[in-house]
Amino acid sequence: MPALSVYIITLNEEKRLPQTLAAASEVADEIVVVDSGSTDKTEEIAKSFGAKFIFNKWKNISSQKNFAENQCSNDWVLSLDADEVLSPGLIEEINKIKTAPAALAYKVKIGNMYPGYVRPRPFTRRYNLVRLYNRKTGGNMPDDLTHDRVVLRSGVKPAQLRHEIYHYSYLDLFHLWNKLNVYTNELVKTAVATNKKYSRLRLLTEFPRQFLTYYIGRRNCFDGWWGFINSTTMAYFRFLKIAKYFEYKMLEAEAKKNKK
Repeated sequence: MPALSVYIITLNEEKRLPQTLAAASEVADEIVVVDSGSTDKTEEIAKSFGAKFIFNKWKNISSQKNFAENQCSNDWVLSLDADEVLSPGLIEEINKIKTAPAALAYKVKIGNMYPGYVRPRPFTRRYNLVRLYNRKTGGNMPDDLTHDRVVLRSGVKPAQLRHEIYHYSYLDLFHLWNKLNVYTNELVKTAVATNKKYSRLRLLTEFPRQFLTYYIGRRNCFDGWWGFINSTTMAYFRFLKIAKYFEYKMLEAEAKKNKK
């Protein structure tokens, strides 16, 4: 791995971006920040870390990440979100891998960080995703509307990194719920474009089922009150996606009826 590019997509991330870039700069030979129209100090902060800052109009998340990946100069890339920070152990691990990578792609565990946390709590569920990869021979971030994660090439088996990414998703509930409100709009567009359907039973059962999934199945119960708040929020987010889908279908049917 002669050189590594880190790519990040942003929109008004002045509060979280500095610590993300500070850690990323410990492993990156190039940092690419693709922004969709920030009105805060995101651009100033990105450039202060020597990042290549590029504006690209928002289409959807997979398109934006695909665009960012394609702006990288190096074959080896690391995908980060603006609210994700490489842990000290992961920085050391990646720098060792750079000298002689043993795989074409690597999975990284991602743990949630809430106010007051110095590291993710033990026993809580981690996401485990491919984030470090060779974009020419290992995989890529496709622009296909339905993916916002790396898709590996046929036959590529990712190796597992030991250390974590710290995920600082929580600023406050106002910010989080606004973010999820926008994201559910995109999910409905994807569902309609791919002809995905949801049953009325899902509409009735989604909230309680998803709360139990997050609180018990995904072990948010180990995060105390933050885990309860997050489980409730994510359950409502899943419900809202389906509710908006039915809203779209009912309004579409009403519009057709009125045209007759």
